[in-house]
Amino acid sequence: MSEEKIIKHSQKAVHIIAEKKTGWRHKILGLLEEIAIIIFAVSVTLALHNWNDGRNERKMEREFLTGIRSDLKNEILNLQGGVTDLKYTVNYYNTAWKQIINRKIDSAYIDSNSGQLNTTSYFVFDNGRFESFKSSGYLRLIENQTLLKHLTSLYMVALPFQEHADEMIYGARRENFNTYIGTKAPIDANKVVHVSKLLNDPAVKYQIMYYGGYLQERIRQKSELIIVIKRVIAEIDKELEK
Repeated sequence: MSEEKIIKHSQKAVHIIAEKKTGWRHKILGLLEEIAIIIFAVSVTLALHNWNDGRNERKMEREFLTGIRSDLKNEILNLQGGVTDLKYTVNYYNTAWKQIINRKIDSAYIDSNSGQLNTTSYFVFDNGRFESFKSSGYLRLIENQTLLKHLTSLYMVALPFQEHADEMIYGARRENFNTYIGTKAPIDANKVVHVSKLLNDPAVKYQIMYYGGYLQERIRQKSELIIVIKRVIAEIDKELEK
């Protein structure tokens, strides 16, 4: 029933009360009839309004989940790229360490690939869609509480940790490289840093041992996060199939 008709029935109810020629018994019966019509009309209107709101909210939820699934697939690609880059670097560290331990230094290999000691592969994730949805108070629209928990954990803990960990490790490596290698190792006309000349330095040995192991751990962490993200994407797919 339209708002105009509800107003019309309300006015009729007022008119019934104001009518002096009608007995109170007829007034009450007429008034109850109009009130019943008004209550029914309002109830139907509210039900339709709630149904429409629910449909719109479900649409917003599905659009968000579809978009966030795409975002997470991109994060997997970013993490995989980081793992690939790190493997080259870790291989250099491991090879250099084995040569140090075995006292068989391949100077040509160590020096020509010395850039691996200062390479970076920062992980930066896009949380724009999640933050926008969260700041608008729309996370409440996600009915699957387990999925909501996993998404929140990803965007507020796991992904920021990866970003922070890369900032920390690459910042420390750059500082240590400049302190113990870059300012001490000979550099030729081709800008090749001859690290092989410093491999007997305890500080350089420690860097090669420590960062080789630490970057291997970063590979493990990134690889495990990829698995977690894939599981969350599978949860999203299952939710969107409903």
